[in-house]
Amino acid sequence: MFVVYTALSKPSKDKIVVCVGNNPPIFFWVNTDPRFHGIGQMRLSGNDHTALTHDCYLDCSRVTTFPAHELRAARQRDPITTDLADAIVKFLETEQPATLPSAQRESICQVLREHV
Repeated sequence: MFVVYTALSKPSKDKIVVCVGNNPPIFFWVNTDPRFHGIGQMRLSGNDHTALTHDCYLDCSRVTTFPAHELRAARQRDPITTDLADAIVKFLETEQPATLPSAQRESICQVLREHV
């Protein structure tokens, strides 16, 4: 997990993100509340990772990239656990978020299986 201070959020703020691809780096955002559309919103417990302080949602409906200067300033947190990586893969394979292209979903699952 990483914390990125980003202008992609309005207003600019720190965002907790999970890296789900490396070339280029792509991320799922962690949000306090599920997105209004309800697609691909994986509930996380505040105990799922040391960077989380309360229950929240992993937005698996889309991936995000960040400008190079924001990535350089990102603060790395502990890696996600194998259990969390497995849970994300299971969620993606079960839910198959309609807004996430299947090739991208499969690539993300492969990265999560290999990375952790």
